[in-house]
Amino acid sequence: HLLTLINDILDLSKIEAQKMELHPAEFHLPSFLQGVAEICRIKAEQKQIDFIYEAEADLPVGIDADEKRLRQVLINLLGNAIKFTDDGYVKFIVKARRLEPEVSSELAKYCLRFQIEDTGVGMSPDQQEKVFLPFEQVGSISKKSEGTGLGLAITQKIVAMMGTTLELQSELNKGSMFWFDIEVPEAHDWVASSMTSQKGKILGYEGDKRRILVADDRWENRSVLTNLLEPIGFEMILATNGQEGIEKAIASHPDLIITDISMSLLDGYELMTRLRSSDDEKLKNVPIVVSSASVFEVDRYKSFEAGANEFVPKPVQAEVLLDALKKQLGLTWQYEAAETAPEETDTNEPLEVVLPPEESFNKLYDLSRRGLVPMLIKEAETILAEHPECEGFVKPLVKFAKGFQLKQMREFLEQYVEKADQ
Repeated sequence: HLLTLINDILDLSKIEAQKMELHPAEFHLPSFLQGVAEICRIKAEQKQIDFIYEAEADLPVGIDADEKRLRQVLINLLGNAIKFTDDGYVKFIVKARRLEPEVSSELAKYCLRFQIEDTGVGMSPDQQEKVFLPFEQVGSISKKSEGTGLGLAITQKIVAMMGTTLELQSELNKGSMFWFDIEVPEAHDWVASSMTSQKGKILGYEGDKRRILVADDRWENRSVLTNLLEPIGFEMILATNGQEGIEKAIASHPDLIITDISMSLLDGYELMTRLRSSDDEKLKNVPIVVSSASVFEVDRYKSFEAGANEFVPKPVQAEVLLDALKKQLGLTWQYEAAETAPEETDTNEPLEVVLPPEESFNKLYDLSRRGLVPMLIKEAETILAEHPECEGFVKPLVKFAKGFQLKQMREFLEQYVEKADQ
């Protein structure tokens, strides 16, 4: 609980100090959403409430956005909905609307709506006014003890960084609905982005073509694995449940199997148990990679006990998956050399350090000693606006402050203390 509190405060501090930045990257949207839904469904099942995930059929396959921060926002909102719901359901709805580009050469954009509904405790109008403030919590004492009271404050600020607003509609004792809309570019090269490392883009592997059987009852998960692995030379065989996975394994003798744990007709544990007890030596020894949204140690242990060789958590990260395939199949990747940008050289001479007026300097020094970084940055920017000649002094100071390099920031100021007093 203390670690969560510390991490939440650090996130909030980074945002307020303008240190947190969004890092957009291209990724596969359907499997990303399915991964979020599966993680949260586990929490809902523990409380014996229904978890409903509804996504429109015309969602873009790939988008360009900050995957980490979007996941943080969604899991925060869904986790809150589950925490404050004891009966009924939590519903996760994703809608998409294609926006036509103003210029024909531009990539298409989508307006995505993420909506979370619940039948939980709800909120009064007074509570709704305070719910986005840091350390504010609603509900019973037992519910408050489960969190830090920072989740919605952080979520609202991250959503604001995405250029939108988190909306709320709630009624006491009936439930709540949170939603937000974001505009994101459609991404067609998300596979290439995923398959590029420091060595370059992976084009394929040496040796004969390998067959991989994927057993997963979610089309989103089968889709992302197919899109990642088919272009680099793997023959993909797809099964929609455990029973079909057994049948296709017997018929095709794959070089490797990737299976989910929770599936209809036959789950992943039973699939592995049957294969490991097979009379067919090749099937008995086929490498098996378990890919699951469950990160409980007991599920990982049960997977290895049933015969798994590797465990790859969902949402699948291409680098982790490829490392598992390389290890289990003994592969040597073939790379397209990555282009290296020429190193930038700073030809500008260092700026002359001109100190601000004594009163302003002392104020900066006091703020640095008290660790009030956001106020220090604001004061430094005011000094620069009023005294442009102080740029050589202000720029390195603000750089240390925004980088949370507090020790360097104080040492930088301390070297000028005596000079500022003269």
